[in-house]
Amino acid sequence: MAEYRIVCTTQEPASLPNDKAHIVAVGTGDTSGYSRYWQLSEVLAAMDQRHTFYTYGETSQKIAQVDKYTCPFCTRTHIRSAPDAVKDNNLDNLQRCRR
Repeated sequence: MAEYRIVCTTQEPASLPNDKAHIVAVGTGDTSGYSRYWQLSEVLAAMDQRHTFYTYGETSQKIAQVDKYTCPFCTRTHIRSAPDAVKDNNLDNLQRCRR
């Protein structure tokens, strides 16, 4: 199984703050940028096949695993980083993917 580092996100609705919007796509790669752009459905399918996704905080040097969760408001499956009280590896705090 492969591991993928998420380096950016696309969230909707884009007008809401990151902690209130849903992640609909991510970019995986390294500090130079993303090399692959994944739609949420692709990430969820890869997770079902036991591939893992994570974030890495450059300042904290901490890794946060990315997990599936069901949104209590819309009842759809989304992704989020594991809570660890570190801001720079939080999925919501990553830069937005530029396409």
